[in-house]
Amino acid sequence: MGYRIDFAVREDTVAAIVSGRTSSPKSASWIADDIAEAARREAGKHVLIDLRRLQNRVGSLGALLVTREGRAPAERVAVLDLKENDPYYVFRELAARDGGCELRYFEDPGSALRWLRGEE
Repeated sequence: MGYRIDFAVREDTVAAIVSGRTSSPKSASWIADDIAEAARREAGKHVLIDLRRLQNRVGSLGALLVTREGRAPAERVAVLDLKENDPYYVFRELAARDGGCELRYFEDPGSALRWLRGEE
């Protein structure tokens, strides 16, 4: 089984709901590239990435959030994920900040959207 990304666009936010499986860090980087391309195409300043339905991704979080060129998909990125993956995000958030992107992990979609809009 591969992966699937469903996109939704609202104002300057691109939402990407990722489901299925990643079989390698290479396939994870394809996901990041697909999301970044959608954000560029839609002129999205903010990206919401929902990884809660993506399986088999241990060790590929970095590849999922940064394109093969080493760029984040947008200026501000909110990632929805399962609580069990929370400890891994501190490193990704710091790396994103060093690259000029704000990245933050959330369990709740409402909180993620409020943060993207600058309401938190």
